[in-house]
Amino acid sequence: MDGEPDPTLSGPGPGGETPDDPNAVWRRPGAEGPFAPAAPATPTAEGQQPPASQGVVGRLTTWVRSWWHDLEFVQMWHVVAVAAILATAGFGGLDTVDKTPKTFDVGQPFDNNQFVIVVKKARVVPEVVGDGRVLAKAKPGRVYLGVIAEVTNKGSMPGSVSAMFSLPEVPDVWDPEMMSKGKPTSFRLHDQTPLYVLQPGLTEDAVVIWNIPATAVKPGANVEVKVPFRKYAAAGYVIYGASWRDTDDYATVLVPVEAPQ
Repeated sequence: MDGEPDPTLSGPGPGGETPDDPNAVWRRPGAEGPFAPAAPATPTAEGQQPPASQGVVGRLTTWVRSWWHDLEFVQMWHVVAVAAILATAGFGGLDTVDKTPKTFDVGQPFDNNQFVIVVKKARVVPEVVGDGRVLAKAKPGRVYLGVIAEVTNKGSMPGSVSAMFSLPEVPDVWDPEMMSKGKPTSFRLHDQTPLYVLQPGLTEDAVVIWNIPATAVKPGANVEVKVPFRKYAAAGYVIYGASWRDTDDYATVLVPVEAPQ
């Protein structure tokens, strides 16, 4: 109607053509203009700061966690195994071994890292008698070869004396009871009691006995005795623990064989 203000205009008078005033009460719909009030800021928790951008270490840590969680169980085990090998290598667990055979003499102390061994002599007998009793009976076509040695356990764990000796050049070798092929049995020399293990810090005169063919070793000949070098290390992966184990390196001694007395 004439004389009434046009609601689409913000001019001062009815029907005025004055351009819109952005600050006027009347505004044309959609014409907010450059001075329109800004949208209110999104409220945040009191005292909460916006998250800071992650540094290189933070981004790497996040990536490693995400990668680890995405692995299958078998893949995780492979990762652990590789880490264990690398850790072992870092502590010298993968050091190369000198596989060149070494020798030592009768009466000469030999240190294989776990024991100090002094081989004294060897003897063949038809049966083993000690302390008034028969320890190993005579068997047709067989004799007993005994090596006498002083053995000191220099380690911190009990160790087997018998396991330190072998006869690489003698065929068909057994323990005295012929229960275990190639393995001897050791006794204390002073009372002929079995010497299964030697405790740390102790020294014992031992006789190590094999059952061998009667024609294999004759009195007056030399017999080669092999002693392994030992290393304190883990078996397989480190989760199995560590103990004294043979290395690929060893030493030998030629021992004159005496006749029965």
